Amino acid sequence: MTQTKQRAILYAMSIVVLLIIVFIVTIVQDKRKVLEEKTSAHRALLRNSYDLAMLDTQKGLNELAFKLAGNREIVDAFAAKDREKLYQLSLPYFEEAKARGEVDMSGFVGANGEHFLRLQEPKKYGDNILHKRPILAHAINTRKSVTSLDVTIYDVSVVTIVPIFKNKTFIGIIQTVAKIDRVQKRLDAHSGIKSAIAFDTKKLKNLLPESNHITYHGYSLVSSNDSLFDQLPSNFNFEQSSRYTINVHDYVIASRSLTNYKNEVIAMMTCAFDITADVREYERELRNLLIISFVLLAVIGIVLHYGFQILIRRIDRDAQVTRELNQKLSHQLHSDHLTSLPNRNALIRDIHSSRFYALILLNIDNFKEINDFYGHAIGDETILALTHSIQEAIADFSMKLYKMPSDEYAIALTEPMSLTQLEDSRLSIIHHLESKYYNIYGASIYVTLTMGMDIALRNRTTNSSNLLANADMALKAAKKRHLSYMLYDETMQIKQEYQNNILWSKKVKEAIEEKRFVLYYQPILDSKTGELVEYEALIRMIDTNGSTIAPNNFLPVAKQSRLYPLISQFVIEEVFKMLETTPHRYSINLSVDDIFDKHTKQFLLSKLHSTAHAKRLIFELLESEGIENYQEVSLFIAEVKEFGCRIAIDDFGTGYSNFAHILRLDVDILKIDGSLIRNIDTDTNAQTILTAVTEFSKRLNLKTVAEFVHSEAVYDKCKELGIDYLQGYYLGEPKPLN
Repeated sequence: MTQTKQRAILYAMSIVVLLIIVFIVTIVQDKRKVLEEKTSAHRALLRNSYDLAMLDTQKGLNELAFKLAGNREIVDAFAAKDREKLYQLSLPYFEEAKARGEVDMSGFVGANGEHFLRLQEPKKYGDNILHKRPILAHAINTRKSVTSLDVTIYDVSVVTIVPIFKNKTFIGIIQTVAKIDRVQKRLDAHSGIKSAIAFDTKKLKNLLPESNHITYHGYSLVSSNDSLFDQLPSNFNFEQSSRYTINVHDYVIASRSLTNYKNEVIAMMTCAFDITADVREYERELRNLLIISFVLLAVIGIVLHYGFQILIRRIDRDAQVTRELNQKLSHQLHSDHLTSLPNRNALIRDIHSSRFYALILLNIDNFKEINDFYGHAIGDETILALTHSIQEAIADFSMKLYKMPSDEYAIALTEPMSLTQLEDSRLSIIHHLESKYYNIYGASIYVTLTMGMDIALRNRTTNSSNLLANADMALKAAKKRHLSYMLYDETMQIKQEYQNNILWSKKVKEAIEEKRFVLYYQPILDSKTGELVEYEALIRMIDTNGSTIAPNNFLPVAKQSRLYPLISQFVIEEVFKMLETTPHRYSINLSVDDIFDKHTKQFLLSKLHSTAHAKRLIFELLESEGIENYQEVSLFIAEVKEFGCRIAIDDFGTGYSNFAHILRLDVDILKIDGSLIRNIDTDTNAQTILTAVTEFSKRLNLKTVAEFVHSEAVYDKCKELGIDYLQGYYLGEPKPLN
């Protein structure tokens, strides 16, 4: 139990540690997400601030360029190549814009690419730098305005170039230039964040070979608003957004590419975001989480230690209670509650776990009568007394007694015994039991027994697992043949009967599912006129090979397997279809089971409600056991007669036949059983009975029908005796109606 507790604590602690790790990882991921969101916000601020700074710078440059290009006097002076006049006219505009911080340089370039005038350096002119500054060549060739980031001979700058025309003739361009630090100042004013601009080193060296800037991976730092950018680590890369630690501060440095008029990347706008406070906060929270986790683990360890001790003690108590309960349940499951003997479940268990050499089943023949006559209390005392007697009878033999359900016992032979010894033992047991009277509460009870036995022999297939089934078959065979004892023999047909019942049950079920039932109709004729009176509907089953199967083969099995109501409902359905499509009368055979079956009865009544031809319908009630339940049967007869239906008693003259039934049931027709009709032409006793039946029927105003009219002689005798209607193969075989 200690090892179990240790393993349980270890598993629990592992789960807790795992949960804490998941919790910490989730918190860290959330914080990283917050950091990324802040970084994204800073990037958006950088983008917007840069765009605004560039727009402000370009606005000042555009205003100056278009003022100069739009002044007619300036255009005339430029066209006339009057450098002095051009300088005097342009200078005030230039100085005014420069004073506002909008421009650093401006100049005129002729259509041939030569610098005609630099306003910031008027004495320097005549040079052609189109090969160094492709943007100038682009503007001259396209004769369109352009604004772009570029490298002048002075510095990295933002340049605006506007073409100048004289009477629609292109005469040159005007360029206005603002150094990149003006953009930097505007960016600083708009965002207040640490930023820098780095230019493509190759392009920068092309025009400014003597420039001396800090270089990082092909980019030169040309402008910044913080000394931080002079201390970037050697592995810094403008093209990647990464986290860096500089002078004990943590930064996320991100860059945005800047393009020229050809959309080529020539510079990077870099922004540094100080996340030191965030990092310190994350470290503090992580430290606190770790401390809390360790404290939590310690507390949980203590709680689990003492908690598991309490739990294990409770589990021990519960396990003890469970064991006791299981023992009680096992006893109840395997013991008979009245006699405390092992029961059928115990026998089945022992058959599979032990070897039995023979098994005897005992059944009390008259136990139902004892219960019915004396009551269940004396019946129980009889069982207890008989149990004691059986125990006495087998005390000298290697046998074990079991109490089976109801009024049966099983006696198992646990050690081998010769057939002679076994037979002597059996006779001794039965003699001991049937020689006693049991005096119970003043009543003298005598018990007779039926015995079935099977022996596990080496020379046949029977083994201990088959003993119970075989002994049961022997007992049933003895009961069926009214014998006091039978020994199981493989030549018995009981097993084949079981198998045959299973086969037919399967056949009926499949026939219902596959709708392989049909109705045959046999005519019933008027004995005087020979006219058709009605058809009797008779069920047939079609086998899978197409052959027709008579009802006596499948109806008994259908009743036992509870499929009979489905067949009855099929017959009812088909006959009601014939009522709708033909003018004839039809009779349907109904058993007491049909009347007592709630679903079948309701199905029939619903059909009667839905048809207008109920008066052409006759229900033939089989006179059998159960028809004496007058209340239920009479209620059914009354219900169907309200629709105009008629009632016939089928097979009258057999079974429970007596005139009292007829007097108590409101019937219309008596169908005389074929056993009375079969030899009516020669059997005088049958003729006497039939004469009495016809006279009785006429006085009660009942019609009579003779079944099994199979010959002309029988036909003539039935007519002579005054029977109203005739039915039989002589008059017409059952067949489908087309």
